[in-house]
Amino acid sequence: MSNKKEKVSSKEVGLEVGLVISRFLYKTEHLHYGIWPDDLEIIPENVRKAQDLHSKLIIDTIPDNVETILDVGSGSGGLAEKLIKEGYTVHCVSPSEYLADAIEEKLGSKVKVYRSTCQDLQLEQQYDLVIFSESFQYVQVNQALEKSIDALKANSHLLICDFFRQPGTGRRPLGGGHGWDWFQNALKDYPFDEIINTDITKETARTMDLLNDMLNDVALPISSLSGRYLDSNFPKSMKIFRWIFRRHLTKIDEIYFSGNLTSEMFNRMKTYRLLLYKLSQ
Repeated sequence: MSNKKEKVSSKEVGLEVGLVISRFLYKTEHLHYGIWPDDLEIIPENVRKAQDLHSKLIIDTIPDNVETILDVGSGSGGLAEKLIKEGYTVHCVSPSEYLADAIEEKLGSKVKVYRSTCQDLQLEQQYDLVIFSESFQYVQVNQALEKSIDALKANSHLLICDFFRQPGTGRRPLGGGHGWDWFQNALKDYPFDEIINTDITKETARTMDLLNDMLNDVALPISSLSGRYLDSNFPKSMKIFRWIFRRHLTKIDEIYFSGNLTSEMFNRMKTYRLLLYKLSQ
């Protein structure tokens, strides 16, 4: 038996860190973008309200006669908690032990948690609805669609609320998301009929301005101050550190401190969609 430890996914760690930050700064359990209507001021105090509007949009989209829901990539269980309060039976899928623990701590016996990736998921039943709320981007498209078909009862529904890359754009300076045109073409090979396709890019993109403010007003000064201290006290070690990790440090600067994490850039490169499909078999 191999004693080699499995590497921890950077995306998984990122979500876990996001939960810690959200709990401390914004008093929220959600790990997703918010919906920011024109009359909602973009300030930290309104993050929870914006995220509640995001959850409400999903809940309001759920078709009639849905009783059982599989929430794939459930974060810390914020959406699942709301769904349960609405009377739905909810099972969650989470590959992160930390986040799975958070779900069970919050919801206890009210929820079943599959501690698995989507592609390795072994289900015990089928559902009326499968939801991907900002988790579709982390799963290969064909695997997500095939697993959804396995998870759904006949004539049931798939709901995706997530962003995609606009045609003709790459992964820089904003990464994440499947290609929108590629996703649309892939769908043609599967028995899903489109019921709803709503563009909510403008309303969600405003989250990026709040993130950009936090990076510039908090993260950048902390990085600068700590760097100055370390350079002063450990100059040789820091010189070696910066040389060894020069590519990683350059990438971090390009992503987080280049001034590109804005709603304007998000609107240019991404399309955020609320999608509902019916399984036609």
